[in-house]
Amino acid sequence: MSATELTRQLEFVVAQRRQDQASVLGQAIQEGIHALYRQSLVEAYLSGQVTRETILNEFGAERLEETEYQRGALKRDVLWGAQNA
Repeated sequence: MSATELTRQLEFVVAQRRQDQASVLGQAIQEGIHALYRQSLVEAYLSGQVTRETILNEFGAERLEETEYQRGALKRDVLWGAQNA
């Protein structure tokens, strides 16, 4: 994404929310870090660096089940692909 595109998007959000630029940037950083934290936590869980209990406490049972289902589906797809190659 170009700097011009980012500036255009920032100006749009500032105008829509009727907030100053610093407030919008602060919120964007907070939400971005939160999203990156969640992604990193799932990656750490899937690689065995974080316990199931940690994910359960952070995300709850529904998100944990979704993550485990996706991991199982990926494993099944890889196995199917290896058998049919």
